Amino acid sequence: MIPTLTRLTNKSPAYPGHWRIGKFENLFLAAGSAVVSLVDVYRHDMLATLTETSTPTPLLQQMRQGMLETDSGRRILAERPRISTKSVDLGVLSSLPKGTLGKEYSLWLERCGVTPDTRDPVHYINDEELAYIVQRYRESHDLYHLLLGQRVDILSELIIKWFEFSHFKLPVAGLSSVFGPLRLKHSWQRQNLFTDSGPWAIRQGQRCAPLMGIYWENEWKSSLSDLRSRMNLTGVPDWRDGKGPQGKGKAVPGSGLEIGAGDV
Repeated sequence: MIPTLTRLTNKSPAYPGHWRIGKFENLFLAAGSAVVSLVDVYRHDMLATLTETSTPTPLLQQMRQGMLETDSGRRILAERPRISTKSVDLGVLSSLPKGTLGKEYSLWLERCGVTPDTRDPVHYINDEELAYIVQRYRESHDLYHLLLGQRVDILSELIIKWFEFSHFKLPVAGLSSVFGPLRLKHSWQRQNLFTDSGPWAIRQGQRCAPLMGIYWENEWKSSLSDLRSRMNLTGVPDWRDGKGPQGKGKAVPGSGLEIGAGDV
C-alpha cells in the first residue's frame, strides 16, 4: 500500500527505501503503530514506524543542530557511518582489551543474544539527512544499553526509555515510559522503576553530554569507564554481575526478567 501512495504523490523518493506519505497517512500510521506497539512489545517494526511518524521535524532539526556544534557530530553527518555486521567487525572488537568499549560491546551482544542487524531502516522521514539521524539513533540503541549498564529485559528497556525521553525528548520514548510499566510482571519491578532506576535514568539523561555526537566507530579502543565519565554518567550498574535492578528474581521463561525479553 505504501509504495502505491508514494507513486500517487508524484514525487521521487528522497533516499533508498523512502516512502512519501501525507499528513493523514502519517497520523493513521502513528495511531496504528502506537496501538500495536503497546499490545505486542516484540513488534519492532511498529515501534520503528511510531518513532518516525510521531517525532516532530523541529525536534529532529534540533538533534541535527546539536551534532553540527561538535567536530565528531559534523564528521558523522559528513561520513554517514552505519552500525551493522557489514560495517563493524565483531571479531576484531572481541579481541580488544577488557574494559574497552569494543570489547564490552561484543560481550554484551553475545550475552544478550542481540545482533546490530535487527534495526529497521527508516521509511517515513522526508528529509534525507534527518532520516540518517533517525537511523543513527536507532542503530546506537544497543550502545545506550551498554553505556547505562542495562540488559534487554523489559525493566532494562524501560530504564533506557526513561533516559531517552529525558535526553532526546522523543515522543515514542515518552509513550513507552508511560504505558510500558503495564508490561512489568512483578511489583518490585514497578517499585524499582518509579523510585530508583527511573529517576536515576532521568537524571542521567539530563546531565549526559549529547549522545548523537559520539562517533562510536572511533571509540572502540577507548575505556568504557572513561567514556562514561566524559559523557557525565554516574552510578552506572554492571549489567553482568546481577547487582542492578534486573538482577532480582529468577529469569525463568515468561518472567520478563530473562535476557532477550524484548524491547518496549
